[in-house]
Amino acid sequence: MSPPSQLVLRQQSRFDDEPLLVVNAPDAELAQLLPVVSCWQWHAGYAKQWQRQAPDILHHFGASAPQAGDAKAALVWLPKEKQLTLYVLEALRHVLPEGATIWLVGDNRGGIKSIHKQFPGSLAPAQKMAVGNHSLLLRTCVNEPKLTFAVEDYFEYVELDQPNQAAPLKLASLPGVFSFPGIDAGSAMLLKHLPTWQRGKILDFACGHGVLGAWLNRQAPALEVTYLDVSALALAATERTLALNHLTGVCVAQDGLTNSLGQFDYVVSHPPFHTGLATDYEIGKQFLRSVFQHLTTQGELWLVANRFLPWPELIEQAFGHCERVAEDNKFAVYHAQKTRVKRR
Repeated sequence: MSPPSQLVLRQQSRFDDEPLLVVNAPDAELAQLLPVVSCWQWHAGYAKQWQRQAPDILHHFGASAPQAGDAKAALVWLPKEKQLTLYVLEALRHVLPEGATIWLVGDNRGGIKSIHKQFPGSLAPAQKMAVGNHSLLLRTCVNEPKLTFAVEDYFEYVELDQPNQAAPLKLASLPGVFSFPGIDAGSAMLLKHLPTWQRGKILDFACGHGVLGAWLNRQAPALEVTYLDVSALALAATERTLALNHLTGVCVAQDGLTNSLGQFDYVVSHPPFHTGLATDYEIGKQFLRSVFQHLTTQGELWLVANRFLPWPELIEQAFGHCERVAEDNKFAVYHAQKTRVKRR
C-alpha cells in the first residue's frame, strides 16, 4: 500500500464511528478495512480496482461532485495539485452536511503540510491528527455547506495561435489536468513537427485537454480522432475543448492501451512518467510495448518526451528503428513507422 494508506490503517480506529466517502484512494484493499459506503475517483485505474473490490458501495467516476449516499464524513487522498485539492473540497462542501468531518491524508512531499493555509473560511481550521510513514493526516470539517457545485464554474480557457486557421485553437482545462491551464513546452514542440494528415484514424494517448488531437483535426476535418486519458478531469476538459472548436471525437477513460481499442493510422502522445508524486516509468513502458499492435500496416507513432527518458530504446525494440525528429535542452520528438523497418 502507499505510505498515506499505511498511515490511514495505523489510525483505523479514528474512522470506525462514521460511514465514509473515500476520495482518490489508490488502494482498493481499504474497502474491506474501513467503513466505506461511497467512493469518488477520477483515475480510471483506481476506479476499476475499487469497483472490483467493493461492488456493493456507491461508486462515482467523474469530474463532477459525487453522491455521498449514507456517508457522514469524507477521507481524501491528497492530489499532488493544490488547485485540484481546493476543487475537491468545494465539491465535498456541496455533498456533505454542515459539521461533517473531512479527513485529508498525503505524502509529506505532496503539499499536505501547507495545504491548510489555503483552506477557505467555509472549512474549519485544520488539525494535525497523526504523522507517520512519511505522511500526515489532517482533520477539518464543513463550516458552511455549498448549495451548488457545477464543473462549468471551474474551467479555465486559453487560446493557441494555429497557422492557416482563421481563429486560434481554444483550449479548456480543469484543475488537475496536465499543464493546467495551458500547454506544456513539450507538447508545443511536438505540434511544430507533426505532419498534416488528411485522412485516417488518430489516437491521442494521454490526451490531457485534447490539444494534440484537436490541433490535427482542425487542419483536416476528415480525421477520426480518439482521445484517451486515465483522468476523468482530463476527458471532461477534452470534451469542452472539442465543443469550443466545433469538433467531434471519441473520449475513452482508460489506464493504458487495451485490445478493445482497435488499430489506428497514427498515434500521437506526450506520455506521462508520474503516478501522483512518484516517478513511474511503467506507464510509458507499457504504452510503448503495446502501441505497435495498435497501429495499422503503415501506422506511425509520434511522441515527445523529456530527453532523459529511455523511450528511444523502447521504440527501437518495438519498431526496429527510432527517428529523433527534433530536440532542445529538455525535450525530444520521436517518430517511428510500422513498416519502415521490420520489427525484430
